[in-house]
Amino acid sequence: MSAAFRANLVPAFLLWSAVILLLTCYYFVAPIRQSLNALAEMKTALGLGFSMPAQALAGGLLPFLFQKLQKGAHRKTQLAHVPFLMLFWACQGAVTDVFYNFQARIFGDNAQISTIALKTAVDMLLFTPFVAIPIVVMTYAFKDAGFSLQCAQHDLGPQMYRNRVLPVYVAALLVWTPTVALLYSLPLALQFPVQAVVQCLWGLILVVMTARD
Repeated sequence: MSAAFRANLVPAFLLWSAVILLLTCYYFVAPIRQSLNALAEMKTALGLGFSMPAQALAGGLLPFLFQKLQKGAHRKTQLAHVPFLMLFWACQGAVTDVFYNFQARIFGDNAQISTIALKTAVDMLLFTPFVAIPIVVMTYAFKDAGFSLQCAQHDLGPQMYRNRVLPVYVAALLVWTPTVALLYSLPLALQFPVQAVVQCLWGLILVVMTARD
């Protein structure tokens, strides 16, 4: 598990820096603030009609397109995988959107330290290890096994959680905990649009970091 921390340290710092820069620009650069507020208004008006396509693009399509621009990049994701990944990330977008709204109803929509801490704890200690990451691990195993349930089950093995989910979760604790806390400091209408931007940035960072397989 310590190897997972070390392997993700550089991309984590890149992501944190990008998120801090984005939030700084939001508060101090008027055009950025106007653009993000426009996204928030669109999200409020469209609901899942915004969150699902946005996450499909951020998690499924844009990282693949950016990968194609990288010489010697990791080619595990092929063009034939993109529709499946876009559908998967669209569903993830819906789940994430519903989860953010649920947390806002339970803990409130404010930037108090206690509220941010509660939302971050529920996210990173319950939702992420027991819902989000197991679904992602199983979905990508299914994709990597050529969309064969039998092969995916064999690849995951009997100790899936310990061998496949837990290492990803350890890395997620490093990468996403500060990021999630920053997201929860924003108004609810902005949380998902900024999360989609962050998801895209993270996908692009991973493409660069895995350019040499």
